[in-house]
Amino acid sequence: MWCFHKGHIGSTSLDNTCRKWLNVAMKRFLIVLLFAAACFAQSTEQTLIELQKAAATAQTKKDADFFRRTLTDDYLSIGSGGDSGHKADLVEGISESDITGIQLYNFKFVPIDENSAILAYDAVIHRPRHNVGARRYQHVSSIWVKQGDTWKLKFQQATPNEWSYGDFD
Repeated sequence: MWCFHKGHIGSTSLDNTCRKWLNVAMKRFLIVLLFAAACFAQSTEQTLIELQKAAATAQTKKDADFFRRTLTDDYLSIGSGGDSGHKADLVEGISESDITGIQLYNFKFVPIDENSAILAYDAVIHRPRHNVGARRYQHVSSIWVKQGDTWKLKFQQATPNEWSYGDFD
């Protein structure tokens, strides 16, 4: 092992000073690495929460262009009633949506790697007519992937909240 601390250059054996120096250097490196990872996760979490909120707003405003830009081409959704849909279904059907508001809360962020993450949250769906459409209270999980410099929504599944099962908006 080579030590480059205070005149120990070239030494093949580690004396106590060199061992201590290497130990401190290793700990500092790990701290910096952990800090960088935490900053990345926090930044990514906030970005994805903001994107998810933007998707909720786009849903209520019937903004098909937002979903054309934000969904991956192979996007898949599973609705709270078990129905499935793809990107084209959402983009083409958005104009007929009767959703007037969506409240998102209780976010949970699960990083998968630097280019993908799961964002789970609770949602309250508002409609002008009650007992029509998807269940009002839902648990939702979204998978986001980074394509180039852009985060895109790849998958989403909504599950009725257990305590409100049978409760439709």
